[in-house]
Amino acid sequence: MRQEFDHISEMRQFIVDHLSDDALLGRGGRLLRENKYLLPYPPEQEDSAMELMRAIIKVDLPARNVNAYAIDLYRIALDHMDATGYWNAIVPIEGQISRLDMVVMLQDAASVENYIAPKMNAIMAEHPEADIFFIHGAGEVFPYVRTNKVIAQATANKPMVLWFPGTYERSLEGSPTLNILNIQQGNTGGHYRATNVFDL
Repeated sequence: MRQEFDHISEMRQFIVDHLSDDALLGRGGRLLRENKYLLPYPPEQEDSAMELMRAIIKVDLPARNVNAYAIDLYRIALDHMDATGYWNAIVPIEGQISRLDMVVMLQDAASVENYIAPKMNAIMAEHPEADIFFIHGAGEVFPYVRTNKVIAQATANKPMVLWFPGTYERSLEGSPTLNILNIQQGNTGGHYRATNVFDL
């Protein structure tokens, strides 16, 4: 049965209890389920959500002998576009092209397949001490980075939690869909083989 909370600050104990569970972490044996999780929160509670995530990573999980590491999709995208000089090409024309054309340009510049997911996987590989990874920044990179593709291409054999502003629900056709920033995606919301933390 799904747990319901009015404010993200109420989620802390529930999240810590479940994400420090030995079975979820694969301690003492193999993981009991798919190691990919989603943790939605109301977009208007972004500041509180980020403070909560930092507290869970730096205080709560270490107190339970769990090492967590956070990966920022937005920082990955920004660093790549800064390094390639792509921002210098985009900024002068930003006000002259359509939103759709801008999204396509950003998708080409920060390709999930060619850069975002490989970089995320490389960061995970660089942190073997981590028991669990938190992936955030999904709201900032929406809609040019499709998080379903990022999740699908994750290769780490460790639990990972996509911490995002929005909702995770089933579409009219019955397939699960992720609505970043509560923008209804319908059939375009991607198909996620991941478990909602609040369904644990």
